[in-house]
Amino acid sequence: MESIPAIPDASPPGGGRHLLPGPTATVRLVSLVALASGVLSLLSIAAPTFPARRRWVEPLMPIDLTHASRFAALLCGFALIIASLNLWKRKRVAWRIATALAALGVPFHLLKGHDHAVSIASLLLFGALIESRRHFTVRSGPPDFLTAMLHIGCAIGAALLYGMAGFWFLDPRAFGVSFNLAGAFHQTLLCLTLRTDPRLAPQTHHAAWFLDSIELMSFTTVLYVLVSLTRPAVHVYRTAPRERARAGRLVGRHGRSALDYFKVWPDKSFFFTADDTALVSYGASAGCAVSLGDPVGPAASVPGAIREFTEFCLEQDWRPGFHQVQPDFLADYRALGYRRLKVGEDAIVALDRFSLSGKPGRDLRHTLNQLEKAGVTCMRYEPPHRGDILRELREVSDDWLRFPGRRERRFTLGFFAPEYLRRTPVLIARDAGGRALAFVNVIPSFAPGEATIDLMRRRDGAPNGIMDYLFVRIFEDCQERGFSRLNLGLAPMSGFGEREDAGPEERAVHLFMQRLNFLFSYRGLRAYKAKFATSWEPRYTMYRNALDLPIMAIAIARLSEIRD
Repeated sequence: MESIPAIPDASPPGGGRHLLPGPTATVRLVSLVALASGVLSLLSIAAPTFPARRRWVEPLMPIDLTHASRFAALLCGFALIIASLNLWKRKRVAWRIATALAALGVPFHLLKGHDHAVSIASLLLFGALIESRRHFTVRSGPPDFLTAMLHIGCAIGAALLYGMAGFWFLDPRAFGVSFNLAGAFHQTLLCLTLRTDPRLAPQTHHAAWFLDSIELMSFTTVLYVLVSLTRPAVHVYRTAPRERARAGRLVGRHGRSALDYFKVWPDKSFFFTADDTALVSYGASAGCAVSLGDPVGPAASVPGAIREFTEFCLEQDWRPGFHQVQPDFLADYRALGYRRLKVGEDAIVALDRFSLSGKPGRDLRHTLNQLEKAGVTCMRYEPPHRGDILRELREVSDDWLRFPGRRERRFTLGFFAPEYLRRTPVLIARDAGGRALAFVNVIPSFAPGEATIDLMRRRDGAPNGIMDYLFVRIFEDCQERGFSRLNLGLAPMSGFGEREDAGPEERAVHLFMQRLNFLFSYRGLRAYKAKFATSWEPRYTMYRNALDLPIMAIAIARLSEIRD
């Protein structure tokens, strides 16, 4: 196949027995104490420093801390507030940051101005954090210091240029003084560190706004640094052939759907349960880990696999989800707090009921007769394929991709790659001169008695009805090989509201799709598959809360993209 990211060794050691809990009472308490400590630190900036306290501090320190301590207290308070939000999510890095700030805060606030209340709050926070350290286990991504420093440098540079230009070009009446470049640079540095020159008094509303805008730029830079330190864990791909072999064995023994063939492709990551009886094949993007279909394993192991995978994702601060699951385990998903969104239905052809005879097959018979009179034939080619066959398939595929709106996809289906097509049976329709007009490749389905197909492509200018002709030949071929049914794949966003109740989020999503006319092409796809389908099987996306839906949609779109 074409170059695709290697499979990661994603399985955590051990695995979990119980779904990772939300914030416990201890976590909530520690988060609130951190928030209160941060707020007190910010309030201490506004509080006056009494002369008696300053006389107590000045003999101990060789420099005046009045200005520097104001900026440090602001950073400390701001950092604790941001950290408290991530402590609520049980982030390990937030625990480390808060612990360091609390330990430094005790002596700092005493030396800053004998602030007993803030120092006591820092001491209480430090003790609470040490006592509750085992509760904070959620990972964050490793900080990208090079990128962070580059962004910080750009932000500081932009703020300096902005401040210097402002002080230099402002009318002298704004502050009652005219600044040269050196003076503008000095005043900007003071503002960025919240050390405004007391002699610098704004004389106009615009001047006051200008000073506030420089401080706002400083706050924004600090916020960016703190948030970047607590982002979700980064999903890193690395080669692990033994994991692919383990996944292949589980799929071979316990696969139950046409989708399972794609679960061992190199664009998937693997999560194995602690007892190694079940597998979740997933992709990670946009802070989400999306499983392709249900877990693979014995039916009794599937609920545990859902639970363990969910716990694993929450430990990474990822949003877990399952895409295109079957209805078999919906109750198990719901028991673990998942909601469902119907994303479409698989079109199933009952091969033992398919026939060209009688009135129902009249149109298909007419199409086949017309094409055969024109010299069209169909032949099945077994792998491995010669280079000339692959070149013919490439020509047809490239022609098909020239149609507006068509592009290669992956994750839930295959894409044209010589190494992939070489390994699968292919049925090719040819004209009277032997030129390839259309092709379909056949892939394994792990549902009992089921066959399925993947790529369905035709050349531009091929005779009308060429795909109908090819499908009929596929049905006949599968009948001869003893299959009882053929899965034609998903008809997206179809079958909604026909045979089952829908939740409010399902109704909202489908209404949104209809209003934007996205459903038009989906209806066309369903109408075409309905020419052959004898039954429809629902497929669902499982998610944990409504806010996850748009992020999961972004993740699935990214995972489906073909990257050069």
